Amino acid sequence: MRIREAAPGDAAGLAVLLGELGYPDVTESVRARLLLLAAEPGSFVLVAEDAGRLLGAASASVIPLLHEDGNWCRLSALVVSGGNRRSGIGRALVTDIEVRARAASCRYLEVTSGERPGREAAHAFYEALGLEQVSRRYLKEL
Repeated sequence: MRIREAAPGDAAGLAVLLGELGYPDVTESVRARLLLLAAEPGSFVLVAEDAGRLLGAASASVIPLLHEDGNWCRLSALVVSGGNRRSGIGRALVTDIEVRARAASCRYLEVTSGERPGREAAHAFYEALGLEQVSRRYLKEL
C-alpha cells in the first residue's frame, strides 16, 4: 500500500469511496472538483492504493489565520473502503496530512464529523488519533 497525491484518473475510484462515505457522486463531478482542488494553493487530496486499486482517500486544506500566527489544516474528507477498515490505512492518511500540515506551519488539525447514526466509529477513530472535541459548529446552507 502506498499513499500519493490523487490524479484526475482517480476520479472513478474516488466517486466509489465518496459513496461509501455517504456522498454518492458521478466520476465527472469528482474529476472536476479534484482539478479545482489541485489548482487551489494549500489544498490537496491523497489516496491510498494497492496494486492500482484505491483503498482510501483524504482531502485537506491549509487555512491562514488572522487571530494568531500560523495556519489551520482542515481535514474535509476521510474514507477507507469498507473491506479495508481497521487496517491502518486511515491512520496512514492522517499521518501524511499531519506531516504536510506541519510543513505548512499549521498549528492545528481540524476535522468535522456529524452526529449522524453510524458515525460513532469515526468519532472513536479521531479520538484515538489524539483529536478532541472542542467546539460547536454552525452551518448555514446557501
